[in-house]
Amino acid sequence: MRWVHKRSFAFLFAVLVPLAIGTGLFAVPASKPVPIASVIVAPKLPTIMCFDVESRITIKITETFCPPEFLYLGDGPLKEITDSHGAAAELHPLLLTRFAVAQSFARADGVELLITSGFRSLARQQMLFDREVQIRGSESEAAKWVLPPKFSKHPRGLAIDVNYPDGRTEALWLERNGSRFGLCRVYANEWWHFEGVIAPGQACPDPAPNALTDLG
Repeated sequence: MRWVHKRSFAFLFAVLVPLAIGTGLFAVPASKPVPIASVIVAPKLPTIMCFDVESRITIKITETFCPPEFLYLGDGPLKEITDSHGAAAELHPLLLTRFAVAQSFARADGVELLITSGFRSLARQQMLFDREVQIRGSESEAAKWVLPPKFSKHPRGLAIDVNYPDGRTEALWLERNGSRFGLCRVYANEWWHFEGVIAPGQACPDPAPNALTDLG
Protein backbone atom coordinates (compact mmCIF):
# COMPACT_ATOMS: atom_id res chain seq x y z
CA MET A 1 0.00 0.00 0.00
CA ARG A 2 3.01 2.25 -0.51
CA TRP A 3 1.19 4.18 -3.18
CA VAL A 4 -1.57 5.06 -0.72
CA HIS A 5 0.95 6.72 1.56
CA LYS A 6 2.39 8.68 -1.33
CA ARG A 7 -1.04 9.90 -2.42
CA SER A 8 -1.95 10.80 1.17
CA PHE A 9 1.21 12.84 1.56
CA ALA A 10 0.60 14.59 -1.75
CA PHE A 11 -2.96 15.38 -0.64
CA LEU A 12 -1.72 16.88 2.62
CA PHE A 13 0.89 18.97 0.85
CA ALA A 14 -1.50 20.18 -1.83
CA VAL A 15 -4.35 21.10 0.52
CA LEU A 16 -3.11 21.73 4.02
CA VAL A 17 0.02 23.75 3.29
CA PRO A 18 -1.75 26.46 1.20
CA LEU A 19 -4.45 26.54 3.86
CA ALA A 20 -1.87 27.11 6.57
CA ILE A 21 -0.17 29.87 4.61
CA GLY A 22 -3.52 31.51 3.99
CA THR A 23 -4.32 31.50 7.68
CA GLY A 24 -0.94 32.89 8.59
CA LEU A 25 0.49 29.85 10.32
CA PHE A 26 3.50 29.79 8.02
CA ALA A 27 3.56 33.51 7.31
CA VAL A 28 7.01 34.99 6.75
CA PRO A 29 7.43 38.04 8.97
CA ALA A 30 7.74 41.25 6.97
CA SER A 31 11.14 42.85 7.12
CA LYS A 32 11.31 45.96 9.25
CA PRO A 33 11.72 49.21 7.33
CA VAL A 34 15.29 50.46 7.33
CA PRO A 35 15.37 53.84 9.05
CA ILE A 36 16.61 56.71 6.89
CA ALA A 37 19.73 58.19 8.40
CA SER A 38 19.14 61.79 9.48
CA VAL A 39 21.87 64.27 8.58
CA ILE A 40 22.50 66.98 11.14
CA VAL A 41 24.18 70.03 9.67
CA ALA A 42 26.04 72.09 12.20
CA PRO A 43 25.27 75.82 11.95
CA LYS A 44 27.91 77.71 10.01
CA LEU A 45 29.84 80.01 12.26
CA PRO A 46 30.17 83.61 11.07
CA THR A 47 33.53 84.62 9.65
CA ILE A 48 34.85 88.01 10.68
CA MET A 49 37.94 90.02 9.84
CA CYS A 50 40.09 91.43 12.64
CA PHE A 51 42.83 94.04 12.29
CA ASP A 52 45.80 95.03 14.43
CA VAL A 53 46.92 98.55 13.58
CA GLU A 54 50.18 98.23 15.52
CA SER A 55 51.55 95.11 13.85
CA ARG A 56 49.35 95.54 10.74
CA ILE A 57 48.26 91.94 10.95
CA THR A 58 44.89 90.84 9.61
CA ILE A 59 43.22 87.64 10.74
CA LYS A 60 40.06 85.92 9.54
CA ILE A 61 38.31 83.91 12.24
CA THR A 62 35.03 82.11 12.89
CA GLU A 63 34.26 83.73 16.20
CA THR A 64 31.83 86.25 17.62
CA PHE A 65 34.45 88.73 18.79
CA CYS A 66 37.93 89.76 17.72
CA PRO A 67 40.82 89.24 20.16
CA PRO A 68 41.33 92.23 22.50
CA GLU A 69 44.26 93.71 20.56
CA PHE A 70 42.40 93.55 17.22
CA LEU A 71 39.76 95.87 15.76
CA TYR A 72 36.45 94.73 14.29
CA LEU A 73 35.29 96.64 11.21
CA GLY A 74 31.83 95.16 10.75
CA ASP A 75 30.50 92.30 8.64
CA GLY A 76 28.55 94.09 5.92
CA PRO A 77 27.72 97.40 4.24
CA LEU A 78 27.32 100.25 6.70
CA LYS A 79 23.85 101.58 7.42
CA GLU A 80 22.82 104.96 8.71
CA ILE A 81 22.67 105.47 12.47
CA THR A 82 20.04 108.01 13.48
CA ASP A 83 19.20 109.86 16.68
CA SER A 84 15.81 110.26 18.33
CA HIS A 85 14.86 112.76 15.63
CA GLY A 86 15.60 110.31 12.82
CA ALA A 87 18.75 112.09 11.65
CA ALA A 88 22.43 111.21 11.67
CA ALA A 89 24.59 113.39 13.89
CA GLU A 90 28.13 112.29 13.02
CA LEU A 91 30.24 110.11 10.80
CA HIS A 92 29.40 106.43 11.22
CA PRO A 93 31.79 105.07 13.91
CA LEU A 94 32.68 101.99 11.88
CA LEU A 95 33.36 104.09 8.79
CA LEU A 96 35.76 106.17 10.85
CA THR A 97 37.38 103.01 12.27
CA ARG A 98 37.70 101.47 8.80
CA PHE A 99 39.46 104.59 7.59
CA ALA A 100 41.75 104.72 10.64
CA VAL A 101 42.87 101.13 10.02
CA ALA A 102 43.40 101.82 6.31
CA GLN A 103 45.34 104.96 7.24
CA SER A 104 47.67 102.93 9.46
CA PHE A 105 48.34 100.35 6.74
CA ALA A 106 48.87 103.10 4.14
CA ARG A 107 51.35 104.90 6.37
CA ALA A 108 53.45 101.74 6.49
CA ASP A 109 53.66 102.03 2.69
CA GLY A 110 54.70 105.67 2.90
CA VAL A 111 51.25 106.99 1.98
CA GLU A 112 49.44 109.56 4.13
CA LEU A 113 45.64 109.41 3.96
CA LEU A 114 43.45 112.23 5.26
CA ILE A 115 39.71 112.80 5.50
CA THR A 116 39.12 116.20 3.97
CA SER A 117 35.33 116.03 4.23
CA GLY A 118 33.19 113.62 6.21
CA PHE A 119 29.90 114.26 7.97
CA ARG A 120 28.00 117.34 6.77
CA SER A 121 24.92 118.97 8.11
CA LEU A 122 21.91 119.23 5.82
CA ALA A 123 22.41 122.99 5.67
CA ARG A 124 26.03 122.67 4.56
CA GLN A 125 25.14 120.05 1.95
CA GLN A 126 22.47 122.38 0.59
CA MET A 127 24.98 125.22 0.40
CA LEU A 128 27.46 123.05 -1.48
CA PHE A 129 24.77 121.89 -3.89
CA ASP A 130 23.54 125.44 -4.56
CA ARG A 131 27.11 126.54 -5.25
CA GLU A 132 27.61 123.62 -7.64
CA VAL A 133 24.42 124.57 -9.51
CA GLN A 134 25.89 128.02 -10.11
CA ILE A 135 29.13 126.48 -11.37
CA ARG A 136 27.58 123.77 -13.57
CA GLY A 137 24.59 125.73 -14.81
CA SER A 138 21.83 123.26 -13.91
CA GLU A 139 20.71 121.03 -11.06
CA SER A 140 21.12 117.85 -13.10
CA GLU A 141 24.72 118.70 -13.98
CA ALA A 142 25.44 119.78 -10.42
CA ALA A 143 24.07 116.51 -9.04
CA LYS A 144 26.76 114.62 -10.93
CA TRP A 145 29.22 116.10 -8.45
CA VAL A 146 27.28 117.25 -5.38
CA LEU A 147 23.94 115.72 -4.43
CA PRO A 148 21.04 117.52 -2.76
CA PRO A 149 20.93 116.95 1.01
CA LYS A 150 18.33 114.16 1.08
CA PHE A 151 20.25 112.08 -1.47
CA SER A 152 23.83 112.62 -0.33
CA LYS A 153 25.55 110.09 1.92
CA HIS A 154 27.54 112.81 3.69
CA PRO A 155 24.65 114.05 5.89
CA ARG A 156 23.92 110.41 6.68
CA GLY A 157 27.44 109.86 7.98
CA LEU A 158 28.19 107.24 5.34
CA ALA A 159 30.70 108.97 3.04
CA ILE A 160 34.17 110.47 3.24
CA ASP A 161 36.26 112.51 0.83
CA VAL A 162 39.93 111.49 1.00
CA ASN A 163 42.93 113.75 0.23
CA TYR A 164 40.81 116.13 -1.88
CA PRO A 165 41.79 118.15 -3.90
CA ASP A 166 45.53 117.54 -4.28
CA GLY A 167 46.09 113.97 -3.15
CA ARG A 168 44.99 111.81 -6.05
CA THR A 169 48.06 109.55 -5.77
CA GLU A 170 47.32 108.87 -2.11
CA ALA A 171 43.65 108.25 -2.79
CA LEU A 172 44.67 105.77 -5.46
CA TRP A 173 46.28 103.66 -2.73
CA LEU A 174 42.93 103.53 -0.94
CA GLU A 175 41.11 102.71 -4.16
CA ARG A 176 43.43 99.73 -4.72
CA ASN A 177 43.50 98.52 -1.12
CA GLY A 178 40.27 99.82 0.39
CA SER A 179 38.22 96.66 -0.14
CA ARG A 180 40.39 94.96 2.47
CA PHE A 181 38.95 97.37 5.02
CA GLY A 182 35.43 97.67 3.58
CA LEU A 183 36.00 100.97 1.76
CA CYS A 184 35.19 101.57 -1.91
CA ARG A 185 35.40 104.40 -4.40
CA VAL A 186 31.82 104.62 -5.61
CA TYR A 187 31.86 107.25 -8.41
CA ALA A 188 34.03 107.08 -11.51
CA ASN A 189 34.24 110.88 -11.73
CA GLU A 190 35.20 111.40 -8.05
CA TRP A 191 38.53 109.79 -7.16
CA TRP A 192 38.25 111.18 -3.62
CA HIS A 193 34.80 109.85 -2.57
CA PHE A 194 34.66 106.59 -0.57
CA GLU A 195 31.90 104.71 1.22
CA GLY A 196 31.59 101.56 3.33
CA VAL A 197 29.40 99.69 0.86
CA ILE A 198 30.87 96.19 1.44
CA ALA A 199 32.07 93.99 4.25
CA PRO A 200 35.84 94.03 4.78
CA GLY A 201 37.46 91.58 2.41
CA GLN A 202 34.72 91.59 -0.21
CA ALA A 203 35.19 92.93 -3.74
CA CYS A 204 34.13 96.50 -4.42
CA PRO A 205 31.42 97.00 -7.05
CA ASP A 206 32.29 98.89 -10.21
CA PRO A 207 32.01 102.65 -9.64
CA ALA A 208 28.89 104.37 -10.92
CA PRO A 209 29.53 106.97 -13.66
CA ASN A 210 28.69 109.81 -11.26
CA ALA A 211 26.55 110.76 -8.26
CA LEU A 212 23.52 111.40 -10.46
CA THR A 213 22.79 107.67 -10.29
CA ASP A 214 21.83 108.08 -6.61
CA LEU A 215 18.93 110.40 -7.35
CA GLY A 216 15.75 108.45 -6.74
